[in-house]
Amino acid sequence: MRQQPCEKNNKDWTYFKLLITSHDKIFDDEVRIDTLTWKQWITNALRRTHGLFGESIEYFFLNLDDKIAYIKLNYNDKEVFSSAITSYISNDDLAGKPLAVCVLQITDFLKDLNISKDDKLWHQKEMEELIDNICE
Repeated sequence: MRQQPCEKNNKDWTYFKLLITSHDKIFDDEVRIDTLTWKQWITNALRRTHGLFGESIEYFFLNLDDKIAYIKLNYNDKEVFSSAITSYISNDDLAGKPLAVCVLQITDFLKDLNISKDDKLWHQKEMEELIDNICE
């Protein structure tokens, strides 16, 4: 008898694929955005838009490669997080020019996240952890 894979529907997490940009191609090509800059930008966006409540939202970087970030956060925080990052533009203190974030993708299912070939390793690891947690 063949064992069926676990097919529970997991609505614990939402996944974002984000691009941070100054909208100045030359500047964007020359400047690398590190983890600290990403974290500070997101914290500022959450604080500015939603105050202490927004700042307390917990999120996790699944992968970060310069201007592209893959983020996981609680499904219930999706709307607050989305409104904060789409309505905020930083001043030039973080990187020398104002930065804005473009949402490339939002999905409630990790398997549907658009990734590049270079992202397959961390994505597979995250998929395995998710399946292990759902099927327990």
